[in-house]
Amino acid sequence: MRVKTFTLLLLVMSLFTPVLGAVELKYKFRPGNVYEYDHTVTRSSKVAAFKTNSSQSPIKTSQKFTLRAIDFQEGAHIVDVIGAGGAFRRYVRENGALSGAPGETGESVPFLLSFPVGDWKVGERHQLQQTMTVGATSVPATWNMLLKSLDNDKQTAEILFNCSFKLPEDRLRRKEFAMKGRAIFNFEQGILQQSEWVSTYRFIFSNREMAVGRELWLFEHQSSSALTLAAKKD
Repeated sequence: MRVKTFTLLLLVMSLFTPVLGAVELKYKFRPGNVYEYDHTVTRSSKVAAFKTNSSQSPIKTSQKFTLRAIDFQEGAHIVDVIGAGGAFRRYVRENGALSGAPGETGESVPFLLSFPVGDWKVGERHQLQQTMTVGATSVPATWNMLLKSLDNDKQTAEILFNCSFKLPEDRLRRKEFAMKGRAIFNFEQGILQQSEWVSTYRFIFSNREMAVGRELWLFEHQSSSALTLAAKKD
């Protein structure tokens, strides 16, 4: 009898106990709130041709931009993005995917991750397909994401991510792109607090001598970015 009572008690307790190590990540921009971000980028490049190598010293730039939450309609947040390059409006779904962006300029778009819909467990991996803007071109990209940890005291989630996509190439020219990073998301407030990511682009020109390929020219460009929430105003 005691065993049955104890088992029933455990069952009742489990119904009211939240699942540990699982969370649903959703953006929760509150209308009227203003989110101010600092964004720094460090760029460097190098060129190798035959036995000659040259590199450019890292150049660091910083800018500030503001996200002003306007409204929430038809399942999307209406957000005005204000920065040095001007202002434009963006429509962001709760999982971070864009539902519309009239007048968007591409390069001036702030960094926002898209998350899988539903609960996400610590250690669980997800793969998402999302278009990425490179210069004036939009390319389909594959995003791999891992929920590394949760901090229930700070109400934050740590996410690791990387991105890759296929670039045009032929027998002589090969292009490679890689990006990986880390983000801290406040799941109670529904905002991105911090993120760092590194992207690398390589262009390799080769000479085909019979069945042997010899690299003649290499260009590599690396960009390291950091995004930090500087202030939130209600």
